[in-house]
Amino acid sequence: MNSLRWLTVGALFWFVWPCLYLPPALASGLLHHDIELTVDPNDGKIAVTDRITVSGRRTVTLSVAPWMHMSDIRVDGNPMRGRASRTSLLLTLPSIERHQIDVVAKGIIPQNDADMVRQRAGQDAVALSDGLYLPGWARWFPSSSDSAASYRLTIETPAAHRAVATSELQSEGLGTKANRSVFASQPSLEPPSVFAGPYTVTERRFGKIRLRTYFHRSAANLAGSYLEAAEGFISQFEQQIGAYPFSDFHIVTAPLPVGLGFPNLAYVDRRILRMPFMRGRSLAHEVLHNWWGNGIQVDYESGNWSEGLTTYMADHALAERRDPRESSRMRLSWLRDFQALPKDKDIPVTRFLAKRHDAAQVVGYGKVAFIFHMLKHQVGSQQFETALKRFWANNKFATAGWSDIREAFEATTQSDLGWFFRQWTDRAGAPRLTLKDARVWHRAEGYALEISLAQTAPAFKLKVPLEIKTQAGLLRTHIQVEGEAANEVVQLDSKPVSLRIDPDHSLFRLLLPGEAPPILRDVLLDSGAQTLVLEDELVIPKLARELAVRLFDDAPIFLDDGQDQLAAGPLLVLGSANEISQFISRFGLPARPVEVAGRGSGRVWTVRRKDGEAALFIEVNEPGALTAMKRPLPHYRSKSYIVFEGPRAIAHGVWPAADGPLARNFD
Repeated sequence: MNSLRWLTVGALFWFVWPCLYLPPALASGLLHHDIELTVDPNDGKIAVTDRITVSGRRTVTLSVAPWMHMSDIRVDGNPMRGRASRTSLLLTLPSIERHQIDVVAKGIIPQNDADMVRQRAGQDAVALSDGLYLPGWARWFPSSSDSAASYRLTIETPAAHRAVATSELQSEGLGTKANRSVFASQPSLEPPSVFAGPYTVTERRFGKIRLRTYFHRSAANLAGSYLEAAEGFISQFEQQIGAYPFSDFHIVTAPLPVGLGFPNLAYVDRRILRMPFMRGRSLAHEVLHNWWGNGIQVDYESGNWSEGLTTYMADHALAERRDPRESSRMRLSWLRDFQALPKDKDIPVTRFLAKRHDAAQVVGYGKVAFIFHMLKHQVGSQQFETALKRFWANNKFATAGWSDIREAFEATTQSDLGWFFRQWTDRAGAPRLTLKDARVWHRAEGYALEISLAQTAPAFKLKVPLEIKTQAGLLRTHIQVEGEAANEVVQLDSKPVSLRIDPDHSLFRLLLPGEAPPILRDVLLDSGAQTLVLEDELVIPKLARELAVRLFDDAPIFLDDGQDQLAAGPLLVLGSANEISQFISRFGLPARPVEVAGRGSGRVWTVRRKDGEAALFIEVNEPGALTAMKRPLPHYRSKSYIVFEGPRAIAHGVWPAADGPLARNFD
């Protein structure tokens, strides 16, 4: 049984592990950085000494962030000879033999706004008294454009702070005035990121893997449960894919409103650490990224496959284990999200790079996860897992794209899957299936059910699931659809009672009327949607407009109040309960649903108008309710309604949908 070990600061203790770091033999042209970093999160001052070793090349270009300044640059101990600016330099080396470049750089980390860091996907550095954030891409040390380099990193912080980096922890010294930690990596495609703060550190061993939490004091009591959960997820994914690719896994609490995954490290907003989904779905997702996205880097020229595959194997798989109906609901939510996506924002998954906005998430997470779900049903569960193990073994610590995934699956199944990948990865859109007819014939040997399906052009090749309920029981089967129409006759021993096409939502397709109740994305993803602010003493126009800007991917289109007729197209309305009641009455819109009426300090809900367009209402009891919603509300775009008490969602859900036109009941 693994035990927890608390590391506390004393007079001066060194914890040294026997795996002393030796730089790898330098491949021709590969850089090795030996970095000494001194930083104080309290004032943001940073000092870097970088000794760079290189061979097999004549030139090296180095650059730092605008808030850093390089000085005292030497090559083999001699003053630099090269072209330099304040933040970049081009060095010409004497020969292609082995050389040593020494660079000193200093600076003060800018006081970046936390919300701006979140919006820029964590690319900016931040120094706060309760947490230092130095992502590798922020160029806090002399960086090159090389795709790979190796690193040894020594970090010194004040004694009140502990530091961790995205590399293997080699040794650690804790003192009364300062702490020093040493990290090292083999050749990596990603520069090291550094985090420091007034952390309490808890450690757990899982075989050769060191698991650690770096938690703020208020969350330290959660360390044991997080480490136990991380161990379970690592064990699970090792069985499904292959050995965990790093020596360490760290979980770090963030003072910033972000949740980010790095190689061997998860960086989590401390305010959501106690929420149940964090130790489950979210932690599993970040652990799995150590295989998909960090263990194998993404070839972004062919699209980002890692987010969708991670979503499928972590988020979806956990739902499936809890209850197959829960995973079916998750797939339906992905279809609802795609249904809300305007055509001009629909792109092939090969063009998805990262979650820059809500529309990209619909394609890169939901649709890609769905593609892997259909691929699993196409090849079978066992071959699906074998192919992923092959993909991992063939591409570990390399860059891979969709073609490498296809190669692994074709080698495993000994079949040509080009048609599958071409139609799902190279094309935008989705098929729209309709049930044209379903007839029952009584024959001497039993019953025959004749099914006629159609799909819009250009046609997809589909394996369409069927659920047939008979007087004797339930039959699950499928039919192949390769063109715009398909007819299939299913022989039955017992009289059929009902037919459902794709009952568990296992096929990525456009939903039909009745299958897709309105959700927030029906309005918020539409670039033509209009926004109306109903002003009174409870609704401050400036706050309402700020919330609308936060919710939409595109700049909102604001209307003036006092319209004589309802604006065409999707509509967002913000106001107090009194103003919204008058608005609903004036235009004959559906009444406020009982699920939200009179509850909480703020209410959000959707309705379907008579013309089929969606309307979204945001209703508040006080001006502060708009501000309280500003941060949490964007996370509920896939819902039909939400009730807030301050910033906390106390109720949310999706309006129920009927079976719709893909179901038939027989007399």
